[in-house]
Amino acid sequence: MKRDIRELFKDEEFPKKKLPAFHEEEFLEKLEKLHKKEQPKFIVQFFKIAASIVLMLSVGYYFLSTETAVNEEDKPTLFVKIQHIEKEYLKNIETEWNTFVTLTTDRNLVEKYKEKLRKLDMNYRELSKQFAENINDINMLESLINNLQLRLQLIKDIKEHLKELNQKRTSNETIYI
Repeated sequence: MKRDIRELFKDEEFPKKKLPAFHEEEFLEKLEKLHKKEQPKFIVQFFKIAASIVLMLSVGYYFLSTETAVNEEDKPTLFVKIQHIEKEYLKNIETEWNTFVTLTTDRNLVEKYKEKLRKLDMNYRELSKQFAENINDINMLESLINNLQLRLQLIKDIKEHLKELNQKRTSNETIYI
Protein backbone atom coordinates (compact mmCIF):
# COMPACT_ATOMS: atom_id res chain seq x y z
CA MET A 1 0.00 0.00 0.00
CA LYS A 2 2.91 2.28 0.11
CA ARG A 3 2.63 4.62 -2.81
CA ASP A 4 4.30 7.83 -3.65
CA ILE A 5 1.85 10.70 -3.89
CA ARG A 6 3.67 12.12 -6.84
CA GLU A 7 3.07 8.94 -8.72
CA LEU A 8 -0.63 9.20 -8.05
CA PHE A 9 -0.96 12.51 -9.80
CA LYS A 10 1.17 11.56 -12.79
CA ASP A 11 -1.49 9.35 -14.04
CA GLU A 12 -4.08 10.78 -16.26
CA GLU A 13 -6.83 9.31 -14.15
CA PHE A 14 -7.62 12.69 -12.81
CA PRO A 15 -8.85 14.94 -15.53
CA LYS A 16 -7.37 18.37 -15.63
CA LYS A 17 -9.99 20.99 -15.57
CA LYS A 18 -9.58 24.28 -17.27
CA LEU A 19 -10.65 27.31 -15.29
CA PRO A 20 -12.86 29.89 -16.97
CA ALA A 21 -11.16 33.00 -18.29
CA PHE A 22 -12.89 35.36 -15.85
CA HIS A 23 -12.02 33.16 -12.86
CA GLU A 24 -8.74 34.90 -12.07
CA GLU A 25 -10.34 38.34 -12.19
CA GLU A 26 -13.22 37.19 -9.98
CA PHE A 27 -10.77 35.69 -7.48
CA LEU A 28 -8.76 38.92 -7.31
CA GLU A 29 -11.94 41.00 -6.76
CA LYS A 30 -13.03 38.75 -3.90
CA LEU A 31 -9.54 38.96 -2.42
CA GLU A 32 -9.62 42.78 -2.58
CA LYS A 33 -13.05 42.90 -0.89
CA LEU A 34 -11.78 40.65 1.87
CA HIS A 35 -8.66 42.78 2.25
CA LYS A 36 -10.74 45.98 2.49
CA LYS A 37 -12.91 44.47 5.22
CA GLU A 38 -9.84 43.51 7.25
CA GLN A 39 -8.42 47.04 7.23
CA PRO A 40 -10.18 49.07 9.95
CA LYS A 41 -10.93 52.65 9.19
CA PHE A 42 -8.96 55.47 10.77
CA ILE A 43 -11.88 56.56 12.99
CA VAL A 44 -12.30 53.07 14.38
CA GLN A 45 -8.59 52.90 15.18
CA PHE A 46 -8.77 56.31 16.82
CA PHE A 47 -11.68 55.24 19.04
CA LYS A 48 -9.88 52.07 20.03
CA ILE A 49 -6.81 54.06 21.09
CA ALA A 50 -8.92 56.64 22.94
CA ALA A 51 -10.89 53.91 24.73
CA SER A 52 -7.71 52.16 25.85
CA ILE A 53 -6.27 55.45 27.17
CA VAL A 54 -9.47 56.20 29.10
CA LEU A 55 -9.46 52.68 30.50
CA MET A 56 -5.84 52.98 31.67
CA LEU A 57 -6.48 56.36 33.30
CA SER A 58 -9.59 55.16 35.10
CA VAL A 59 -7.84 52.03 36.39
CA GLY A 60 -4.90 54.16 37.55
CA TYR A 61 -7.21 56.59 39.32
CA TYR A 62 -9.05 53.72 41.00
CA PHE A 63 -5.85 52.20 42.34
CA LEU A 64 -4.50 55.53 43.55
CA SER A 65 -7.73 56.43 45.33
CA THR A 66 -8.02 53.03 47.03
CA GLU A 67 -4.35 53.19 48.05
CA THR A 68 -4.80 56.53 49.82
CA ALA A 69 -8.00 55.33 51.48
CA VAL A 70 -6.19 52.25 52.77
CA ASN A 71 -3.32 54.40 54.05
CA GLU A 72 -5.73 56.53 56.11
CA GLU A 73 -7.34 53.41 57.54
CA ASP A 74 -3.94 51.88 58.33
CA LYS A 75 -3.01 54.63 60.79
CA PRO A 76 -2.13 53.06 64.09
CA THR A 77 -4.60 53.39 66.90
CA LEU A 78 -1.88 55.12 68.92
CA PHE A 79 -1.78 57.92 66.37
CA VAL A 80 -5.56 58.31 66.53
CA LYS A 81 -5.43 58.42 70.33
CA ILE A 82 -2.69 61.04 70.22
CA GLN A 83 -4.80 63.20 67.93
CA HIS A 84 -7.73 62.86 70.34
CA ILE A 85 -5.56 63.85 73.33
CA GLU A 86 -4.13 66.76 71.37
CA LYS A 87 -7.60 68.07 70.50
CA GLU A 88 -8.70 67.79 74.11
CA TYR A 89 -5.65 69.68 75.44
CA LEU A 90 -5.93 72.38 72.79
CA LYS A 91 -9.61 72.84 73.59
CA ASN A 92 -8.83 73.18 77.31
CA ILE A 93 -5.98 75.59 76.60
CA GLU A 94 -8.23 77.74 74.44
CA THR A 95 -10.98 77.76 77.09
CA GLU A 96 -8.58 78.70 79.87
CA TRP A 97 -6.95 81.40 77.75
CA ASN A 98 -10.29 82.98 76.88
CA THR A 99 -11.26 82.96 80.55
CA PHE A 100 -7.96 84.59 81.46
CA VAL A 101 -8.33 87.30 78.82
CA THR A 102 -11.84 88.16 80.01
CA LEU A 103 -10.85 88.28 83.68
CA THR A 104 -7.75 90.42 83.46
CA THR A 105 -7.53 94.13 82.94
CA ASP A 106 -3.74 94.27 82.67
CA ARG A 107 -2.90 94.16 78.95
CA ASN A 108 0.85 93.97 79.62
CA LEU A 109 0.30 90.74 81.52
CA VAL A 110 -1.79 89.37 78.67
CA GLU A 111 0.88 90.23 76.10
CA LYS A 112 3.63 88.71 78.27
CA TYR A 113 1.81 85.39 78.58
CA LYS A 114 0.67 85.49 74.99
CA GLU A 115 4.32 85.63 73.90
CA LYS A 116 5.19 82.66 76.17
CA LEU A 117 2.32 80.66 74.72
CA ARG A 118 3.34 81.60 71.18
CA LYS A 119 6.86 80.25 71.81
CA LEU A 120 5.44 77.05 73.26
CA ASP A 121 3.13 76.74 70.26
CA MET A 122 6.03 77.14 67.82
CA ASN A 123 7.96 74.49 69.72
CA TYR A 124 4.91 72.23 69.62
CA ARG A 125 4.56 72.59 65.84
CA GLU A 126 8.20 71.70 65.36
CA LEU A 127 7.80 68.66 67.60
CA SER A 128 4.67 67.66 65.65
CA LYS A 129 6.57 67.71 62.36
CA GLN A 130 9.30 65.54 63.84
CA PHE A 131 6.73 63.18 65.30
CA ALA A 132 4.94 62.89 61.93
CA GLU A 133 8.21 61.74 60.38
CA ASN A 134 8.65 59.01 62.98
CA ILE A 135 5.36 58.06 64.60
CA ASN A 136 6.89 55.30 66.72
CA ASP A 137 9.27 57.61 68.64
CA ILE A 138 8.07 57.54 72.25
CA ASN A 139 10.38 60.38 73.33
CA MET A 140 8.83 62.68 70.75
CA LEU A 141 5.36 61.69 71.94
CA GLU A 142 6.29 62.49 75.53
CA SER A 143 7.70 65.85 74.44
CA LEU A 144 4.45 66.69 72.67
CA ILE A 145 2.35 65.80 75.68
CA ASN A 146 4.68 67.68 78.04
CA ASN A 147 4.44 70.75 75.85
CA LEU A 148 0.65 70.66 75.94
CA GLN A 149 0.64 70.08 79.70
CA LEU A 150 3.06 72.95 80.20
CA ARG A 151 0.86 75.31 78.19
CA LEU A 152 -2.24 74.30 80.10
CA GLN A 153 -0.48 74.58 83.45
CA LEU A 154 0.86 77.99 82.52
CA ILE A 155 -2.64 79.26 81.88
CA LYS A 156 -3.96 77.72 85.08
CA ASP A 157 -1.14 79.38 87.02
CA ILE A 158 -2.02 82.70 85.44
CA LYS A 159 -5.64 82.32 86.50
CA GLU A 160 -4.60 81.41 90.03
CA HIS A 161 -2.34 84.45 90.15
CA LEU A 162 -5.24 86.63 89.01
CA LYS A 163 -7.51 85.22 91.70
CA GLU A 164 -4.92 86.07 94.33
CA LEU A 165 -4.55 89.58 92.98
CA ASN A 166 -8.30 90.07 92.95
CA GLN A 167 -8.57 88.82 96.52
CA LYS A 168 -5.88 91.24 97.67
CA ARG A 169 -7.64 94.10 95.94
CA THR A 170 -10.97 93.29 97.54
CA SER A 171 -9.40 92.86 100.97
CA ASN A 172 -7.63 96.22 100.63
CA GLU A 173 -10.83 97.91 99.64
CA THR A 174 -12.74 96.63 102.61
CA ILE A 175 -13.68 99.43 104.96
CA TYR A 176 -13.53 98.64 108.62
CA ILE A 177 -15.77 100.61 110.92
